[in-house]
Amino acid sequence: MLVKYLLATIVAGLFAGILLTPAMYVRNVPLILHAEEYENAGGHEHSHDTAAATDAATAESAPQAVAPHVHEDEAGPELPFGRLGNTLLINLVAGAGFALVTGAAALFLGRRITLQNGIYWGLAGFFIFNFAPAFSLAPELPAMPAADLAARQAWWLITVLLTAGGVYLIVLRQEIWTKVMGVVLIVAPHVYGAPEVEDLTSPVPPTLASEFAVSTLATNLFFWVVLGTALGWAIQHYAASELEG
Repeated sequence: MLVKYLLATIVAGLFAGILLTPAMYVRNVPLILHAEEYENAGGHEHSHDTAAATDAATAESAPQAVAPHVHEDEAGPELPFGRLGNTLLINLVAGAGFALVTGAAALFLGRRITLQNGIYWGLAGFFIFNFAPAFSLAPELPAMPAADLAARQAWWLITVLLTAGGVYLIVLRQEIWTKVMGVVLIVAPHVYGAPEVEDLTSPVPPTLASEFAVSTLATNLFFWVVLGTALGWAIQHYAASELEG
């Protein structure tokens, strides 16, 4: 069993999740708090449900493990640790989860993550899980309209799977037809289109929404670069013997 490999992967993910938390507080969380002001000014009740929705928006700034932003009517019970505690907990879970997914993908493909190539694994993860889906389904602030949650989850998951397949065909296969097919797979979900909302009315200014989307992508890029590098270092230093054996 690859016990050391598993532990090294989890530790790298937790490390990346810890560093992601202060990175989110540089710009993402202030933008969410600013959006709350427009939400309150627009006549929305700022209560337990709104706080839960805000925590969900904060969670969206983290790499999206399931689907984009959960809105007020979808947020469910509020976690008991406050905004900072909730954010840290979500980032730790997301970091460990994405590290395990990346480590498993490397094993499945017969590739080894090292300190030298770890950043490329991180960039691939960013493109697959964040950048590609954001083309058609950008991160959203509180009080912004959104389509049905189940529809967004399904579209996001399909997009991630197709994008992962496309990246594999383009990067790891040499045949011309596989590279063409890879591009088709990446583009296909965007040609089909993400779920749309009928009423686009929102008290949040478009410039604020755009700034949040860009900030979220930048923060997630930081997370994935750290995760890829940490994975390479941890696996190379603590699990290399298992992989060689």
